[in-house]
Amino acid sequence: MLKSLGVVAGSYLLSVVLVFCTDPLLTRVFPGEFDPGKVPASAALVTSTGLFILVSIFCAWLCARFAPGRAGQHILWFFILGEVMGLGFTIPNWNKGWPHWYWLSWLLTWPLSCWLGLLLSGRRSSQATVTVG
Repeated sequence: MLKSLGVVAGSYLLSVVLVFCTDPLLTRVFPGEFDPGKVPASAALVTSTGLFILVSIFCAWLCARFAPGRAGQHILWFFILGEVMGLGFTIPNWNKGWPHWYWLSWLLTWPLSCWLGLLLSGRRSSQATVTVG
């Protein structure tokens, strides 16, 4: 149980860290767009969303690969944690001038990214890991 919690929480925390690590890349590709108090242009937001999707798929894949058993169940909890946190960030920021499609795109691509990560891992819910040694 502790390993399962660690895998889900660790994968989610890694996704947060990696998304924040894309900020310097985005500020170099779109200079001035991500300045505090400024709403970026649509191209910058689409790129940000694309990077979010890539990070989400990768971290879901990691969660499924390192799940001690029943990868699908671990991805379900990874998904739930992400959606709850996503709603927690979306609701207070809804009326801050950013386009609503941006917040919704993150909330709506998260489930698909989680599912793709599970598929790419090659593990299904019924498969258990086998330890040799």
